[in-house]
Amino acid sequence: MHIGTRIRFYRLLRGLSPEELSDGITALSYLASIENNGHTPPIEMLSQLCDRLEIPFMTYPNEELTQLLDKWKPSLLQNDQEESSAIFEEISSKLSDSVDFQLILTYHVYLIRYYLIQKQLEKAKELIEMVKPFHFEMADDLKFSFQKFHGNYLYYTNQFAEAASLFNNAKNYLFAIDANLLDEKADLYYMYGLTLGRINKNTLSVFYIEEALSLFQQTYQMKRCTDCHMLLGVVYSKMQEYSDSEHHYTIAKQLAKSISYTDLIDKIEHNLGLLKSRQGKSKEAITHYLNSYEELDKQKTNDQLQIIINIINEYYKIGFIHEVNIWLEHGFSLIESIDQQKEHYIELTFFQYIVRGYPEGFEDFILNIAIPYFEERKQNQSIIVYSKKLGEYYQKKKRFKEAALSFAKANSVYEKILEL
Repeated sequence: MHIGTRIRFYRLLRGLSPEELSDGITALSYLASIENNGHTPPIEMLSQLCDRLEIPFMTYPNEELTQLLDKWKPSLLQNDQEESSAIFEEISSKLSDSVDFQLILTYHVYLIRYYLIQKQLEKAKELIEMVKPFHFEMADDLKFSFQKFHGNYLYYTNQFAEAASLFNNAKNYLFAIDANLLDEKADLYYMYGLTLGRINKNTLSVFYIEEALSLFQQTYQMKRCTDCHMLLGVVYSKMQEYSDSEHHYTIAKQLAKSISYTDLIDKIEHNLGLLKSRQGKSKEAITHYLNSYEELDKQKTNDQLQIIINIINEYYKIGFIHEVNIWLEHGFSLIESIDQQKEHYIELTFFQYIVRGYPEGFEDFILNIAIPYFEERKQNQSIIVYSKKLGEYYQKKKRFKEAALSFAKANSVYEKILEL
Protein backbone atom coordinates (compact mmCIF):
# COMPACT_ATOMS: atom_id res chain seq x y z
CA MET A 1 0.00 0.00 0.00
CA HIS A 2 1.46 3.36 -1.05
CA ILE A 3 1.91 6.07 1.59
CA GLY A 4 0.07 8.56 -0.63
CA THR A 5 -3.03 6.37 -0.61
CA ARG A 6 -3.01 6.33 3.18
CA ILE A 7 -2.66 10.13 3.31
CA ARG A 8 -5.58 10.61 0.93
CA PHE A 9 -7.77 8.10 2.78
CA TYR A 10 -7.34 9.79 6.15
CA ARG A 11 -7.76 13.24 4.65
CA LEU A 12 -11.17 12.18 3.33
CA LEU A 13 -12.00 10.39 6.58
CA ARG A 14 -11.17 13.52 8.59
CA GLY A 15 -13.17 15.69 6.22
CA LEU A 16 -10.24 17.93 5.29
CA SER A 17 -9.88 19.64 1.93
CA PRO A 18 -6.53 19.42 0.10
CA GLU A 19 -6.00 23.11 0.92
CA GLU A 20 -6.55 22.52 4.64
CA LEU A 21 -4.11 19.62 4.74
CA SER A 22 -1.35 21.23 2.67
CA ASP A 23 -1.52 24.70 4.25
CA GLY A 24 1.89 25.61 5.70
CA ILE A 25 3.34 22.19 4.84
CA THR A 26 3.63 21.91 1.08
CA ALA A 27 2.26 23.19 -2.21
CA LEU A 28 -1.23 22.01 -3.18
CA SER A 29 0.09 20.52 -6.42
CA TYR A 30 2.77 18.57 -4.55
CA LEU A 31 0.18 17.16 -2.12
CA ALA A 32 -1.89 16.03 -5.12
CA SER A 33 1.18 14.27 -6.50
CA ILE A 34 1.80 12.59 -3.13
CA GLU A 35 -1.82 11.40 -2.89
CA ASN A 36 -1.63 10.02 -6.41
CA ASN A 37 1.61 8.21 -5.47
CA GLY A 38 3.60 10.28 -7.96
CA HIS A 39 6.05 11.41 -5.30
CA THR A 40 7.21 10.03 -1.97
CA PRO A 41 7.45 12.96 0.46
CA PRO A 42 10.52 13.61 2.62
CA ILE A 43 10.33 12.13 6.12
CA GLU A 44 9.87 15.52 7.78
CA MET A 45 6.99 16.49 5.47
CA LEU A 46 5.36 13.09 5.91
CA SER A 47 5.58 13.51 9.67
CA GLN A 48 3.88 16.92 9.43
CA LEU A 49 1.08 15.55 7.27
CA CYS A 50 0.53 12.66 9.68
CA ASP A 51 0.45 15.08 12.63
CA ARG A 52 -2.20 17.22 10.94
CA LEU A 53 -4.24 14.11 10.16
CA GLU A 54 -3.70 12.92 13.75
CA ILE A 55 -2.39 9.55 12.64
CA PRO A 56 0.84 7.80 13.63
CA PHE A 57 3.80 7.83 11.29
CA MET A 58 4.21 4.03 11.38
CA THR A 59 1.65 1.24 11.03
CA TYR A 60 1.77 -2.34 12.28
CA PRO A 61 0.01 -5.67 11.64
CA ASN A 62 -2.61 -6.68 14.21
CA GLU A 63 -3.43 -10.39 14.29
CA GLU A 64 -6.20 -9.98 16.87
CA LEU A 65 -7.99 -7.43 14.70
CA THR A 66 -7.52 -9.64 11.63
CA GLN A 67 -9.24 -12.50 13.45
CA LEU A 68 -12.09 -10.23 14.60
CA LEU A 69 -12.71 -9.04 11.04
CA ASP A 70 -12.74 -12.66 9.86
CA LYS A 71 -15.26 -13.40 12.60
CA TRP A 72 -17.38 -10.35 11.75
CA LYS A 73 -17.90 -11.15 8.08
CA PRO A 74 -20.06 -14.31 8.49
CA SER A 75 -22.44 -12.49 10.83
CA LEU A 76 -22.72 -9.71 8.25
CA LEU A 77 -23.46 -12.20 5.46
CA GLN A 78 -26.20 -13.77 7.58
CA ASN A 79 -27.68 -10.32 8.37
CA ASP A 80 -27.38 -11.14 12.06
CA GLN A 81 -27.98 -7.77 13.72
CA GLU A 82 -27.28 -8.92 17.26
CA GLU A 83 -24.03 -10.81 16.65
CA SER A 84 -22.67 -8.32 14.11
CA SER A 85 -23.33 -5.46 16.56
CA ALA A 86 -21.50 -7.26 19.36
CA ILE A 87 -18.47 -7.90 17.15
CA PHE A 88 -18.59 -4.31 15.87
CA GLU A 89 -18.30 -3.03 19.43
CA GLU A 90 -15.35 -5.35 20.06
CA ILE A 91 -13.60 -4.24 16.87
CA SER A 92 -14.22 -0.56 17.67
CA SER A 93 -12.49 -0.95 21.03
CA LYS A 94 -9.36 -2.36 19.38
CA LEU A 95 -9.19 -0.24 16.23
CA SER A 96 -6.47 2.38 15.99
CA ASP A 97 -4.82 4.40 13.26
CA SER A 98 -1.55 2.57 13.85
CA VAL A 99 -3.09 -0.59 12.41
CA ASP A 100 -1.91 -1.74 8.99
CA PHE A 101 -3.82 0.26 6.36
CA GLN A 102 -5.18 -2.80 4.54
CA LEU A 103 -6.96 -3.78 7.76
CA ILE A 104 -8.34 -0.25 8.09
CA LEU A 105 -9.64 -0.41 4.51
CA THR A 106 -11.12 -3.87 5.11
CA TYR A 107 -12.89 -2.60 8.21
CA HIS A 108 -14.47 0.29 6.31
CA VAL A 109 -15.65 -1.98 3.47
CA TYR A 110 -17.26 -4.36 5.97
CA LEU A 111 -18.75 -1.35 7.75
CA ILE A 112 -20.82 -0.65 4.60
CA ARG A 113 -22.64 -3.97 5.02
CA TYR A 114 -23.00 -3.34 8.76
CA TYR A 115 -24.73 -0.01 8.14
CA LEU A 116 -27.05 -1.68 5.62
CA ILE A 117 -28.03 -4.32 8.18
CA GLN A 118 -28.73 -1.52 10.67
CA LYS A 119 -30.78 0.28 7.97
CA GLN A 120 -28.51 3.31 8.16
CA LEU A 121 -28.58 3.91 4.42
CA GLU A 122 -27.19 7.45 4.47
CA LYS A 123 -24.14 6.33 6.44
CA ALA A 124 -23.65 3.46 4.01
CA LYS A 125 -23.89 5.85 1.05
CA GLU A 126 -21.33 8.26 2.55
CA LEU A 127 -18.94 5.41 3.25
CA ILE A 128 -19.30 3.98 -0.27
CA GLU A 129 -18.42 7.37 -1.77
CA MET A 130 -15.42 7.71 0.54
CA VAL A 131 -14.09 4.19 -0.12
CA LYS A 132 -14.80 4.12 -3.88
CA PRO A 133 -11.58 5.99 -4.92
CA PHE A 134 -9.52 3.26 -3.21
CA HIS A 135 -11.11 0.37 -5.11
CA PHE A 136 -7.98 -0.26 -7.20
CA GLU A 137 -5.83 -0.40 -4.07
CA MET A 138 -7.86 -3.28 -2.63
CA ALA A 139 -6.90 -6.93 -2.74
CA ASP A 140 -9.16 -8.95 -5.05
CA ASP A 141 -11.16 -10.52 -2.23
CA LEU A 142 -11.86 -7.06 -0.82
CA LYS A 143 -12.83 -5.79 -4.28
CA PHE A 144 -15.34 -8.63 -4.37
CA SER A 145 -16.84 -7.55 -1.04
CA PHE A 146 -16.94 -3.87 -1.97
CA GLN A 147 -18.70 -4.53 -5.30
CA LYS A 148 -21.23 -6.78 -3.58
CA PHE A 149 -21.92 -4.44 -0.67
CA HIS A 150 -22.23 -1.48 -3.03
CA GLY A 151 -24.71 -3.56 -5.03
CA ASN A 152 -26.62 -4.27 -1.80
CA TYR A 153 -26.96 -0.53 -1.17
CA LEU A 154 -28.21 0.12 -4.71
CA TYR A 155 -30.76 -2.68 -4.36
CA TYR A 156 -32.06 -1.31 -1.05
CA THR A 157 -32.47 2.10 -2.68
CA ASN A 158 -34.41 0.64 -5.64
CA GLN A 159 -31.63 1.18 -8.19
CA PHE A 160 -32.04 -2.33 -9.53
CA ALA A 161 -30.34 -2.10 -12.92
CA GLU A 162 -27.26 -0.49 -11.36
CA ALA A 163 -27.23 -3.09 -8.58
CA ALA A 164 -27.39 -5.93 -11.14
CA SER A 165 -24.39 -4.46 -12.95
CA LEU A 166 -22.32 -4.39 -9.76
CA PHE A 167 -23.31 -7.94 -8.78
CA ASN A 168 -22.27 -9.05 -12.25
CA ASN A 169 -18.93 -7.25 -11.80
CA ALA A 170 -18.44 -8.93 -8.43
CA LYS A 171 -18.58 -12.32 -10.17
CA ASN A 172 -15.27 -11.40 -11.82
CA TYR A 173 -13.58 -11.60 -8.42
CA LEU A 174 -15.01 -14.94 -7.32
CA PHE A 175 -11.66 -16.56 -8.14
CA ALA A 176 -10.19 -14.64 -5.20
CA ILE A 177 -12.61 -16.18 -2.72
CA ASP A 178 -11.59 -19.29 -0.83
CA ALA A 179 -13.27 -22.23 -2.56
CA ASN A 180 -14.45 -23.45 0.85
CA LEU A 181 -16.35 -20.24 1.55
CA LEU A 182 -19.51 -21.25 -0.29
CA ASP A 183 -21.61 -18.75 1.68
CA GLU A 184 -19.84 -15.87 -0.06
CA LYS A 185 -20.69 -17.20 -3.50
CA ALA A 186 -24.22 -18.17 -2.49
CA ASP A 187 -24.91 -14.73 -1.03
CA LEU A 188 -23.81 -13.07 -4.28
CA TYR A 189 -25.89 -15.41 -6.44
CA TYR A 190 -28.95 -14.90 -4.23
CA MET A 191 -28.74 -11.11 -4.42
CA TYR A 192 -28.00 -11.22 -8.15
CA GLY A 193 -31.00 -13.48 -8.76
CA LEU A 194 -33.22 -11.30 -6.57
CA THR A 195 -32.15 -8.18 -8.48
CA LEU A 196 -32.57 -9.77 -11.90
CA GLY A 197 -36.13 -10.61 -10.93
CA ARG A 198 -36.73 -6.94 -10.16
CA ILE A 199 -35.77 -5.97 -13.72
CA ASN A 200 -37.83 -8.81 -15.22
CA LYS A 201 -34.93 -10.96 -16.36
CA ASN A 202 -36.83 -13.87 -14.92
CA THR A 203 -35.15 -16.85 -16.59
CA LEU A 204 -31.72 -15.63 -15.56
CA SER A 205 -33.10 -14.84 -12.10
CA VAL A 206 -34.26 -18.45 -11.66
CA PHE A 207 -30.82 -19.73 -12.74
CA TYR A 208 -28.92 -17.74 -10.10
CA ILE A 209 -31.43 -18.36 -7.31
CA GLU A 210 -31.23 -22.10 -7.96
CA GLU A 211 -27.42 -21.85 -7.92
CA ALA A 212 -27.62 -20.05 -4.57
CA LEU A 213 -30.06 -22.67 -3.25
CA SER A 214 -27.69 -25.49 -4.19
CA LEU A 215 -24.80 -23.78 -2.37
CA PHE A 216 -26.86 -23.01 0.75
CA GLN A 217 -27.98 -26.65 0.85
CA GLN A 218 -24.35 -27.79 0.86
CA THR A 219 -23.67 -25.70 3.98
CA TYR A 220 -27.01 -26.52 5.66
CA GLN A 221 -28.11 -22.86 5.72
CA MET A 222 -31.78 -23.76 6.11
CA LYS A 223 -32.99 -20.20 6.64
CA ARG A 224 -31.31 -19.06 3.43
CA CYS A 225 -32.70 -22.13 1.63
CA THR A 226 -36.16 -21.03 2.74
CA ASP A 227 -35.50 -17.55 1.33
CA CYS A 228 -34.50 -19.11 -1.99
CA HIS A 229 -37.65 -21.22 -2.25
CA MET A 230 -39.73 -18.17 -1.39
CA LEU A 231 -38.02 -16.11 -4.09
CA LEU A 232 -38.36 -18.89 -6.68
CA GLY A 233 -42.10 -18.89 -5.92
CA VAL A 234 -42.24 -15.16 -6.62
CA VAL A 235 -40.31 -15.35 -9.91
CA TYR A 236 -42.20 -18.39 -11.24
CA SER A 237 -45.47 -16.61 -10.45
CA LYS A 238 -44.33 -13.62 -12.52
CA MET A 239 -43.53 -16.06 -15.34
CA GLN A 240 -47.08 -17.48 -14.96
CA GLU A 241 -45.58 -20.87 -14.12
CA TYR A 242 -48.14 -21.25 -11.36
CA SER A 243 -47.55 -24.92 -10.58
CA ASP A 244 -43.81 -24.35 -10.05
CA SER A 245 -44.56 -21.24 -8.03
CA GLU A 246 -46.91 -23.06 -5.66
CA HIS A 247 -44.41 -25.92 -5.36
CA HIS A 248 -41.67 -23.58 -4.09
CA TYR A 249 -44.01 -21.62 -1.82
CA THR A 250 -45.14 -24.89 -0.25
CA ILE A 251 -41.55 -26.01 0.40
CA ALA A 252 -40.73 -22.55 1.81
CA LYS A 253 -43.72 -22.78 4.14
CA GLN A 254 -42.74 -26.26 5.37
CA LEU A 255 -39.13 -25.19 5.98
CA ALA A 256 -40.15 -21.95 7.70
CA LYS A 257 -42.37 -23.83 10.13
CA SER A 258 -39.74 -26.50 10.80
CA ILE A 259 -37.07 -23.92 11.75
CA SER A 260 -39.51 -21.43 13.36
CA TYR A 261 -38.78 -18.79 10.74
CA THR A 262 -41.88 -16.90 11.83
CA ASP A 263 -41.01 -13.63 10.07
CA LEU A 264 -41.40 -15.34 6.70
CA ILE A 265 -44.54 -17.42 7.24
CA ASP A 266 -46.96 -14.50 6.87
CA LYS A 267 -45.16 -13.39 3.68
CA ILE A 268 -45.43 -16.89 2.19
CA GLU A 269 -49.15 -17.03 2.96
CA HIS A 270 -49.58 -13.56 1.48
CA ASN A 271 -47.79 -14.57 -1.72
CA LEU A 272 -49.85 -17.75 -1.97
CA GLY A 273 -52.89 -15.48 -1.77
CA LEU A 274 -51.55 -13.37 -4.62
CA LEU A 275 -50.88 -16.52 -6.64
CA LYS A 276 -54.42 -17.85 -6.16
CA SER A 277 -55.82 -14.42 -7.01
CA ARG A 278 -53.93 -14.42 -10.33
CA GLN A 279 -55.46 -17.82 -11.05
CA GLY A 280 -58.94 -16.47 -10.37
CA LYS A 281 -59.36 -18.62 -7.24
CA SER A 282 -60.69 -15.94 -4.90
CA LYS A 283 -61.86 -18.23 -2.08
CA GLU A 284 -58.46 -19.93 -1.86
CA ALA A 285 -56.79 -16.53 -2.06
CA ILE A 286 -58.90 -15.30 0.87
CA THR A 287 -57.92 -18.34 2.95
CA HIS A 288 -54.23 -17.59 2.45
CA TYR A 289 -54.69 -13.87 3.11
CA LEU A 290 -56.51 -14.65 6.35
CA ASN A 291 -53.71 -17.02 7.35
CA SER A 292 -51.20 -14.28 6.58
CA TYR A 293 -53.17 -11.79 8.65
CA GLU A 294 -53.20 -14.18 11.61
CA GLU A 295 -49.45 -14.77 11.40
CA LEU A 296 -48.56 -11.11 10.93
CA ASP A 297 -46.97 -9.03 13.66
CA LYS A 298 -49.80 -6.64 14.57
CA GLN A 299 -47.28 -3.85 15.10
CA LYS A 300 -46.82 -3.72 11.32
CA THR A 301 -49.84 -1.58 10.55
CA ASN A 302 -49.01 -0.93 6.90
CA ASP A 303 -48.60 -4.66 6.25
CA GLN A 304 -51.94 -5.27 7.94
CA LEU A 305 -53.59 -2.68 5.72
CA GLN A 306 -52.19 -4.23 2.54
CA ILE A 307 -53.53 -7.65 3.47
CA ILE A 308 -56.92 -6.15 4.37
CA ILE A 309 -57.12 -4.44 0.98
CA ASN A 310 -56.32 -7.74 -0.75
CA ILE A 311 -59.03 -9.49 1.29
CA ILE A 312 -61.53 -6.76 0.39
CA ASN A 313 -60.65 -7.08 -3.30
CA GLU A 314 -61.24 -10.83 -3.34
CA TYR A 315 -64.52 -10.60 -1.40
CA TYR A 316 -65.69 -7.91 -3.83
CA LYS A 317 -64.84 -10.13 -6.83
CA ILE A 318 -67.16 -12.88 -5.56
CA GLY A 319 -69.90 -10.49 -4.42
CA PHE A 320 -69.53 -10.89 -0.65
CA ILE A 321 -70.43 -7.24 0.06
CA HIS A 322 -71.16 -7.78 3.76
CA GLU A 323 -67.63 -9.08 4.29
CA VAL A 324 -66.25 -6.18 2.22
CA ASN A 325 -67.92 -3.70 4.56
CA ILE A 326 -66.63 -5.48 7.67
CA TRP A 327 -63.04 -5.35 6.44
CA LEU A 328 -63.44 -1.76 5.20
CA GLU A 329 -64.44 -0.69 8.69
CA HIS A 330 -61.48 -2.55 10.17
CA GLY A 331 -59.11 -1.05 7.60
CA PHE A 332 -60.19 2.54 8.24
CA SER A 333 -59.77 1.95 11.99
CA LEU A 334 -56.07 1.21 11.39
CA ILE A 335 -55.40 4.44 9.47
CA GLU A 336 -53.38 6.55 11.90
CA SER A 337 -52.30 9.29 9.49
CA ILE A 338 -53.79 9.90 6.05
CA ASP A 339 -50.61 11.67 4.91
CA GLN A 340 -48.33 8.79 5.98
CA GLN A 341 -50.70 6.03 4.84
CA LYS A 342 -52.23 7.80 1.85
CA GLU A 343 -52.03 4.91 -0.60
CA HIS A 344 -53.88 2.57 1.72
CA TYR A 345 -56.40 5.29 2.52
CA ILE A 346 -57.03 5.86 -1.21
CA GLU A 347 -57.54 2.13 -1.85
CA LEU A 348 -59.97 1.77 1.07
CA THR A 349 -61.88 4.87 -0.02
CA PHE A 350 -62.03 3.52 -3.58
CA PHE A 351 -63.74 0.30 -2.45
CA GLN A 352 -66.03 2.26 -0.14
CA TYR A 353 -67.28 4.34 -3.07
CA ILE A 354 -67.82 1.21 -5.17
CA VAL A 355 -69.82 -0.79 -2.61
CA ARG A 356 -71.96 2.28 -1.87
CA GLY A 357 -72.92 2.55 -5.54
CA TYR A 358 -70.71 5.48 -6.57
CA PRO A 359 -72.13 8.25 -4.34
CA GLU A 360 -71.42 11.93 -4.94
CA GLY A 361 -67.72 12.70 -4.79
CA PHE A 362 -66.50 9.58 -6.61
CA GLU A 363 -65.55 11.37 -9.83
CA ASP A 364 -63.67 14.11 -7.96
CA PHE A 365 -61.90 11.52 -5.80
CA ILE A 366 -60.63 9.55 -8.83
CA LEU A 367 -59.65 12.56 -10.96
CA ASN A 368 -58.16 14.84 -8.31
CA ILE A 369 -56.86 12.51 -5.61
CA ALA A 370 -56.35 8.89 -6.69
CA ILE A 371 -54.99 9.13 -10.25
CA PRO A 372 -52.66 12.12 -9.55
CA TYR A 373 -51.24 10.22 -6.57
CA PHE A 374 -50.47 7.12 -8.66
CA GLU A 375 -49.18 9.18 -11.59
CA GLU A 376 -46.70 10.96 -9.34
CA ARG A 377 -45.37 7.57 -8.20
CA LYS A 378 -45.57 6.00 -11.68
CA GLN A 379 -47.77 3.18 -10.39
CA ASN A 380 -49.14 2.32 -13.80
CA GLN A 381 -51.15 -0.74 -12.81
CA SER A 382 -53.18 1.33 -10.35
CA ILE A 383 -53.72 4.07 -12.95
CA ILE A 384 -55.19 1.45 -15.31
CA VAL A 385 -57.54 0.00 -12.67
CA TYR A 386 -58.83 3.38 -11.49
CA SER A 387 -59.22 4.77 -15.03
CA LYS A 388 -61.23 1.72 -16.10
CA LYS A 389 -63.47 1.97 -13.07
CA LEU A 390 -64.05 5.67 -13.81
CA GLY A 391 -64.94 4.70 -17.39
CA GLU A 392 -67.51 2.21 -16.09
CA TYR A 393 -68.94 4.92 -13.85
CA TYR A 394 -69.30 7.28 -16.82
CA GLN A 395 -71.00 4.54 -18.88
CA LYS A 396 -73.61 4.03 -16.16
CA LYS A 397 -74.22 7.78 -16.18
CA LYS A 398 -74.48 7.68 -20.03
CA ARG A 399 -71.55 10.07 -20.28
CA PHE A 400 -70.09 8.12 -23.17
CA LYS A 401 -67.54 10.64 -24.39
CA GLU A 402 -65.95 10.85 -20.93
CA ALA A 403 -66.13 7.05 -20.65
CA ALA A 404 -64.23 6.69 -23.90
CA LEU A 405 -61.54 9.10 -22.69
CA SER A 406 -61.10 7.15 -19.44
CA PHE A 407 -60.81 3.81 -21.23
CA ALA A 408 -58.37 5.40 -23.70
CA LYS A 409 -56.22 6.59 -20.80
CA ALA A 410 -56.17 3.08 -19.35
CA ASN A 411 -55.18 1.61 -22.73
CA SER A 412 -52.46 4.22 -23.22
CA VAL A 413 -50.87 3.41 -19.87
CA TYR A 414 -51.11 -0.33 -20.63
CA GLU A 415 -49.27 0.20 -23.93
CA LYS A 416 -46.51 2.04 -22.08
CA ILE A 417 -46.10 -0.97 -19.79
CA LEU A 418 -45.78 -3.25 -22.82
CA GLU A 419 -43.10 -0.97 -24.30
CA LEU A 420 -41.04 -1.42 -21.15
